Amino acid sequence: MAKRKEETEGTVEIRMINPKRTGTVTVRDYTDIETGELREFKDRNGNPRVKKYTKALTVLDLSRDDDRLEYKHVKDHPLYVLGADPILRIVDVTVEAENRISEREAALDALIEAKSLRGDKLYNFARVLGIATYNLKETIVKDKVYDYAQRTPVEFLAAFNDPNRTFKEILHTGKTLGVFTHKNKVWKYREVLLGASIDEAILWLKDNDDMLPSIRKEISSAK
Repeated sequence: MAKRKEETEGTVEIRMINPKRTGTVTVRDYTDIETGELREFKDRNGNPRVKKYTKALTVLDLSRDDDRLEYKHVKDHPLYVLGADPILRIVDVTVEAENRISEREAALDALIEAKSLRGDKLYNFARVLGIATYNLKETIVKDKVYDYAQRTPVEFLAAFNDPNRTFKEILHTGKTLGVFTHKNKVWKYREVLLGASIDEAILWLKDNDDMLPSIRKEISSAK
């Protein structure tokens, strides 16, 4: 769970990872695994406290002193939360919501960019994503690109906004059409070695930009 900037407000949920198997979880004092010191479980008045979790979900309101103290104590439990086989998961509802919003917005941004692609631009970028395009109608390729954007929007946007995207499109399209060869991770243009990785091949294209017009023409003629 991401660290909170403030621990005096908001909602935290303590969730049993496997409620049917877990049964009752009893939380009391424990030894801190980092400092070796005793972590006492107390209420807002300093009285010793023991908490039993019997439900799959317990909701804590961090504006309440006892709930806040309970959260601070339970989140670092060396067995129930931080152990090799934890039985409780601490979830910051606000952070969880923010993460879901971020994921949905990324998916929306990716789908908007995917919508703008058509024709050669669609096919060229699809190849960069590793999507097969040979002998496929544009609607099928578009559907595959949409699926990629929706399934992995962050990776889609990274590829879409990659400053080397144009060079990657040239290489992957050229490979598909037989202008470049890519065997055993080695890129070649005819008999010219471009590099042992796509990054090296991109660097070769940049260093030999005077050849790009003829390479583009060759790729266009092979379509």
